[in-house]
Amino acid sequence: MDERLISAAEATLRRAGLLSEKATVLVALSGGADSVALLLTMQKLRQTTGIKVYAAHVEHGLRGEDGLEDAAFCEALCKRLKVPFTCDHARLPGSMDDAGVEAAAREARYTLLLARARECRADALLLAHHQDDQAETVLQHLLRGSGARGVSGMDEITQRDGVTILRPFLSLSKQALVDALDGEAYRTDESNLAPVCQRNRLRLTVMPLLTRENPAAITHIAQSAVLCRLDETYLMQQAEQLLHTALIDKPPFFCLHRVALQSAHPAVALRTLRRFAELGLERCGALTDERSLSAEDSLRLLALVSAPENTVLNLPGALHAMATERYIHLTRMEGDEPLVDRPLHGPVKLNAEATPIAFGDIAFSAMPHNPGGIIPDGKTTVVLTERQLQKAVLRTPLPGDAIRPFGAGGSKLLRRYLTDQKLDPPFRRHLPVVAIGNEVLWAVGVGAAESTRLQREPSILLTLQGTLPWYHSMHQRSTL
Repeated sequence: MDERLISAAEATLRRAGLLSEKATVLVALSGGADSVALLLTMQKLRQTTGIKVYAAHVEHGLRGEDGLEDAAFCEALCKRLKVPFTCDHARLPGSMDDAGVEAAAREARYTLLLARARECRADALLLAHHQDDQAETVLQHLLRGSGARGVSGMDEITQRDGVTILRPFLSLSKQALVDALDGEAYRTDESNLAPVCQRNRLRLTVMPLLTRENPAAITHIAQSAVLCRLDETYLMQQAEQLLHTALIDKPPFFCLHRVALQSAHPAVALRTLRRFAELGLERCGALTDERSLSAEDSLRLLALVSAPENTVLNLPGALHAMATERYIHLTRMEGDEPLVDRPLHGPVKLNAEATPIAFGDIAFSAMPHNPGGIIPDGKTTVVLTERQLQKAVLRTPLPGDAIRPFGAGGSKLLRRYLTDQKLDPPFRRHLPVVAIGNEVLWAVGVGAAESTRLQREPSILLTLQGTLPWYHSMHQRSTL
């Protein structure tokens, strides 16, 4: 076995912390030259390091007898090498010529291989992707309009569904793997020689043209991917820090502080927003294997950072983005529902004898009010007479609710009041209010009613315990 293959595999395993007799790896074995070279390489390392090696094959059901013969070849090879072997049959409908079959086969393959990796408690799943595969991947991503993340190609070490995936041969050419076999038998998938999918067309037509233009084209494309990955890794670290600082992820609310994005470099803000959208898709169960927005959607999302208030944007996965004065919100497109379903809180009777008074993730304390003590601000504190407290409940807004704002001469509908106060629409449905019937005495974090003005009768001080994103937003605006 060629020492270059062994050195490459050793280096990857060492970087992953798996070059040890205690480690277990699962080799994805298709029967082609690449995967056979990988299995033989791991066989050599098993002899020198004691690492445990398993192999798994997936027969997709798309190539008839040829596919079954591939499976039989892999089983016989593993039996000869004394490598534990499993074979799964995906039983996909149709044939290799059908539209979308490449993506369906890939998903089925990963699903079955990852399941086998967990079953044998493998520390990593090993894939035989090489430099030529990397170059094809980069070109595919360029055709889709990918940014630096897509042009970075495949990772040498990555995670998927809790399983570590290693690609130790990304720096080696396809020819190097074939040469290393030195006469060892392998299978040839004839469908790879037909232009039935984009990757095949790139391999059969575009790559030969590029290689004629520059014999080192494949190597240079793969090296460019490495350089892009270095840049992307650094920028993503910055983006993750910004996301940690700017994100409010407290169901039903999912939003980013807009000022934090405005202060960041656009390259970092863009990656933060893309990650924000991906997390949103995860929250509502709509994240696909693409795991990324298109270039067009990414740039439109970035434009929200400097867009006028109440600018909205529809995104894939039936997501809806809205830019308000202080936040960029993400909700479901239909009805602007929260990403994570959260039932509205029912009425809670206020009781000065039992505190704290719980309401979802926040709470309120109640204590007799000392006229010479705390002066309520109407946002996080309010004073109610004992008569009001006996009738009032804590709930979310209802149709027909109205409030007479503190100091105002008359009442207005609560929805109009909240609009005037520039409370972001995604916050309104879940706003805690203290009300008697449809008369709102306190819109928590926003303002209190004229009827809460201090009086000369026994009163109770209600104080918010916890944080509300809209209170901080409005407080910042009032102090600018």
